Amino acid sequence: MYGSNIVIGLACLWLTACSPPNELEDHFQTYLKRVAHVLEVAEPTLSRASALPPLPPQRALQQQQPRVSTGLLDALKLGRCGLLDMVGEHNSPIGKSRTAAAQLLYHLTFQQGLQRCLANTEDAELTGWLHDIAAQKAPLLPGYHWNMMVAEPDIRAALTPRQRTLAFAQQDGYQETVNAFILFERLQAEARGKKPGVRLLTQKELNQALSGLYRNEYLGRLFYSLHSAAHYLDQSLAFLQQLEHFDCHRGGRIRAERLRNAMRRYYIDGIQGYFGRIDRQFVELAPLLQSTLNPPPARQEQMRVYRNHVGAGLHSEIYRRYRSLTLAHARLWQRFLQRCDISPT
Repeated sequence: MYGSNIVIGLACLWLTACSPPNELEDHFQTYLKRVAHVLEVAEPTLSRASALPPLPPQRALQQQQPRVSTGLLDALKLGRCGLLDMVGEHNSPIGKSRTAAAQLLYHLTFQQGLQRCLANTEDAELTGWLHDIAAQKAPLLPGYHWNMMVAEPDIRAALTPRQRTLAFAQQDGYQETVNAFILFERLQAEARGKKPGVRLLTQKELNQALSGLYRNEYLGRLFYSLHSAAHYLDQSLAFLQQLEHFDCHRGGRIRAERLRNAMRRYYIDGIQGYFGRIDRQFVELAPLLQSTLNPPPARQEQMRVYRNHVGAGLHSEIYRRYRSLTLAHARLWQRFLQRCDISPT
């Protein structure tokens, strides 16, 4: 019996260690508890924010890409461009099992090889054939980029909203996420033909970017942090409405100053600093997400809900609501301090 109690106790400790508390909720609960203490009312009980819409399944988003094929005699012309071995490797069993990221890099490298060959040949027949192949391949490249964004396991994992907020002390994984999406945007520009002649990324560079996303929950937790911030602000505003009717006269002024101090210590010095960090981080990532997660027409509807919530740049629902409620919270305190004639500092 004693031994089983030890086992249960250790299991509880293990579960506690693996399930850290929601720091943002704890900070809001402390903040509102201090305000409630000064107001001499019961503190509110906060509820957790709901889950965000998930990233749709890969099978619903990935697009089947048409193949550009040629006859054997025509294909031999690729040997004159140094591309025949590359094509042979791509068509081998190993090549066909490549990841979506490797597929994109192959097609970009092949297209660049065609352009290089065009620039170095004076054979009119070969030039015409190369132009025809390049023209057929070019419209397909953005589709390979899209498939990478929605099918590559590490990218999908990064884009998946979590149900844990980011830590207050340090937001691990931020820089690795920024670096990866900057690279994805560069690949996207290359796929759209907007950066011709630029050195193409190597497989090693692409792998390094993807490895930065491996087991990196930063982005999914950033989404949930902004979503939770709006949720707790909304609940706080419902509780703080009683400040609108607070009697600032007589002994009320001393209590008003204590309320101001509680707000400064627990909200401005604590929560607002955290908000500033995740706000700046989302502002940097938002345009990268918006451009690299821009679905083709046939996948617009499948991505609509997810994209509206987290992938529409600074117009994303999680960011717009967070900003709106942050402003409403600040204005409520501003009205209170002005009415009670108390300096904010």
